[in-house]
Amino acid sequence: MTRNTASRMLMTLTPALLVGAVAIALVGAGRAGEASAGENPSAPDVPAAEVSPACLTDDLTGTVTGLPRPARPGAREALLSLTNTSGRACRVQGWADIALVTAPGDLVRIPTRQVGQAAGGPGILLLPQASAWSRVEWDGCVPGRANCGVGVAWQYIVDPDSTGAVADTIGVPEADQDGVAMSAMRISPLSETRAAALS
Repeated sequence: MTRNTASRMLMTLTPALLVGAVAIALVGAGRAGEASAGENPSAPDVPAAEVSPACLTDDLTGTVTGLPRPARPGAREALLSLTNTSGRACRVQGWADIALVTAPGDLVRIPTRQVGQAAGGPGILLLPQASAWSRVEWDGCVPGRANCGVGVAWQYIVDPDSTGAVADTIGVPEADQDGVAMSAMRISPLSETRAAALS
């Protein structure tokens, strides 16, 4: 092959090679644009509970519902339900801080022990109107005696900056009479379901 022939072939092939290179570049750019325009397939899914804020006490409406079964002789049981009424998703974790409240609104701190084990991870995601549940057990006592506290309702707190909110009370008759008298309380961690809180 002579030098002139090789030169003519190179001149002929060069435009074709350029066209091919441009086409490949355009296809690659288009695919990159499609990937950037959509969801990144390599990005890990983040659980909703991790990106949702922690619930504030004011986000939740509490209800204490008495249970007919006796926890043990001299003890009573109830379920504390905390319902998200904020209109946005939030999360709760661990144990609520609870205390008795008198009719005038004074707090009565009862020796309280946290029982059970809280779920790990980011906590329980509460969508609007969803609830978390906790079992409350207390030892009855005679009002007026030493170390016997009396209140007509329960206050609950789920965030450290809150001053607390008062839960509604259902199925605890003494709350509507002379008050609930107790010397000690035990509370389980918040659970996703009523059945889990009772187990």
